[in-house]
Amino acid sequence: MLKLPIDLLQPGMVLAKPVMNSRGSILLRQGVTLSDEYILNLQRRGFPSAYISDGDTDDVIVEDLLSNEVRRHTQATLSRIFDFVKHLSADFANMHVDTIVAGIRDTGVVNALRSYNGFNQLDEIVSSIIDDLAPGGIITNPTSIRSHADTILSHSIDMTTVALFFGKNMRMKFRDLKRLGVGCLLHDIGKIFINPAVFKNGPTHLSPTIQLRIKEHPRLGYELLRARSPNAVISNHIALEHHERQDGRGYPRRMYGTNTIDRPRFDRQNILLLAEIAAIADIYDLLSAEKPAQQALSPRKIINTLRHLSGTFLNKELVDIFLDMIPVLPTGTNIIAKTGRFGGYRGVVVRGNKKYPDRPLVRLLYNEHTDRIIPIEIDLAHDKTTTVEAILHQ
Repeated sequence: MLKLPIDLLQPGMVLAKPVMNSRGSILLRQGVTLSDEYILNLQRRGFPSAYISDGDTDDVIVEDLLSNEVRRHTQATLSRIFDFVKHLSADFANMHVDTIVAGIRDTGVVNALRSYNGFNQLDEIVSSIIDDLAPGGIITNPTSIRSHADTILSHSIDMTTVALFFGKNMRMKFRDLKRLGVGCLLHDIGKIFINPAVFKNGPTHLSPTIQLRIKEHPRLGYELLRARSPNAVISNHIALEHHERQDGRGYPRRMYGTNTIDRPRFDRQNILLLAEIAAIADIYDLLSAEKPAQQALSPRKIINTLRHLSGTFLNKELVDIFLDMIPVLPTGTNIIAKTGRFGGYRGVVVRGNKKYPDRPLVRLLYNEHTDRIIPIEIDLAHDKTTTVEAILHQ
């Protein structure tokens, strides 16, 4: 399969993966032949790309961390929870922060939150994600293709999947994995109290006033979750602390980290360990996901960025472990040959190489003029003259 940008899709191409909307419903099923109408609909909904079945790459399987079935169920459940909270807070959302907090603490709102059954389904959802995650130390393809309408929900699911994969590979106890998963799924629920229109033009166009308002979302999410379930201390604090930094310059409480993993279990002085894991998964997903206002980074740039943030933003010991789980050139990555006799040719990674991450098996599909060619397969573990780099698209 090939991942192609939306403007390169053509009628007659066949979808290699289903396309889902923000509520977990399938818009177009795997195997559907694209028409002009289908492509236009994807463009209107803001989908940046799609996976296409291609005769020369049908054997290239991009494995997802999370199965389509579990993702659909998770997205549908989370969508209902967010819709419920939006409806419940409609009278005081977008008001002054103190007014929102007072509204959350209102007895009627608290009772409604605690009686709503949707939250009770999250434990089951997280358990299904944990069970669905395949054993192994490498993150394959965590990021879903998102439309402009479902960025927060899809981000929450992808970030949760990465965090749980990380925690599972660290052999965390099941109880802590459950807490981590619930906290991650709801980590951005405080953004419900921010007018979604402010995100339309991307983060670089936000005024200082709006940026300050966005920084209140961890506190607002925490207030909401604490009102709903005051005993879920750890999950609630993941929402509160996922933007704190190791150097004490994060928000909302300017807490410090220790850049270590081992610490007293009930350490109240520093950032919660599970929140530090959530922070890494959060930033990883933001860097790797295609979004309407921002392109994804290549795996190598993601690795370099996380390494740069290590020690100041992110827990250094955790990042060191996490980086071992990110392949430089995973299967299905679009690549360009930088050196060798095929310099400028483009293709796809057929099979990654765990021992030599920079030397996978690749298949070249386009020449330097981007003309389609008879495929040329090169095992870079044996061809030392050719080097390749990841590119976002063909």
